Amino acid sequence: MDVTKFFVPWFEKINPYKTDDLVMAWKDPELHRMFVNENPIGPSEKVVQAITKAARLGNRYPDNGVRIREKIAKIHGLGPDNVFIGNGSSEIIELMCRLFLAPGDEILVPNPIFSLYELRALNVGANVIHVDVTPDLHYDTDAMLAAMTPKTKLMVLINPHNPTGIFIPDEDINRLVGRGIPTLFDEAYLEFHPDHESKDYMIKEHPNMTVSHTFSKAYGMAGIRFGYALADERIIQAFRKIQIPWTPSLLSIAAAEAALDDTEGLKQKVEFNNAQMQNFYDELSKIKGLRPYFSYGNYMMVDATDLGVDGQEVMDYLFEKEKIMIKAQKSLKDRPGMFRISVGTAEENKTCVKALKHFFATRKG
Repeated sequence: MDVTKFFVPWFEKINPYKTDDLVMAWKDPELHRMFVNENPIGPSEKVVQAITKAARLGNRYPDNGVRIREKIAKIHGLGPDNVFIGNGSSEIIELMCRLFLAPGDEILVPNPIFSLYELRALNVGANVIHVDVTPDLHYDTDAMLAAMTPKTKLMVLINPHNPTGIFIPDEDINRLVGRGIPTLFDEAYLEFHPDHESKDYMIKEHPNMTVSHTFSKAYGMAGIRFGYALADERIIQAFRKIQIPWTPSLLSIAAAEAALDDTEGLKQKVEFNNAQMQNFYDELSKIKGLRPYFSYGNYMMVDATDLGVDGQEVMDYLFEKEKIMIKAQKSLKDRPGMFRISVGTAEENKTCVKALKHFFATRKG
């Protein structure tokens, strides 16, 4: 019997999230991981101690994070019933797609974007509608509004955007969310810039809006897996109805609580990241014809198109010469020279900049 004939009709459209580069990086510790927006600074000692303590209770199932939901709610000026905790913000993406999308529905996303949004939408049989960012990498709000149809059942906005690193003006947020379409408003990188306020307050005016956060970036806890969503109580209740129980483990909840309390540890990570990002921008701006885009995340988009260089070429060079792993940005067809660098350690960043200067200074053609 061919069991595959029982697969859902849209199965062939589904592609898994590729982790081949992560497999490679784990196999070879000498590789420099500047490709996946990880924080080069690990969890603080307070977080490690909290995990160790929680591990001693590892024979018990966790609760639904009553204490940490109260802490998160207080930070955002909301009630604990407006807070959902999950396995990173990835679980929030999954639940939004499962809750709002049916086969044939459309999800509206900017291009480029973190590919997991598209992959999880395809997993429920939805169609992905991409809207290219403007030439200066800002959201094309008019084009996104024009792309909305009766089939549009979910929209994704990221602030600051990944991978461009640019904040969306409040006026544009209101124009887009004001259409009433369920919206996942991703603030994964917001903690790097605490001077920019969360849009959590918009939830009361726009109950179609779900704001998500992750501890994978500024907190440096990508491997620990913890994130949360802020939303109208009806959405939070719906999440809990379809959530797999205990996705945030006892250890990840304890780690997140400790991280929230360790404000000094977060401050140090943020200051390091922002100083390194500024240095990336300053140094790469010195390369004639190369265009780095200032970013508010822990990653930077760089465009070598005007120098006749393909992003893949830069990626291959850094890997071969310095064992540095970066990302080539292939989705912007008219700008084939785009590539993205994630912040590494101070030494890795210095080596990367030096290698890029050498590449563009010696390349012929």
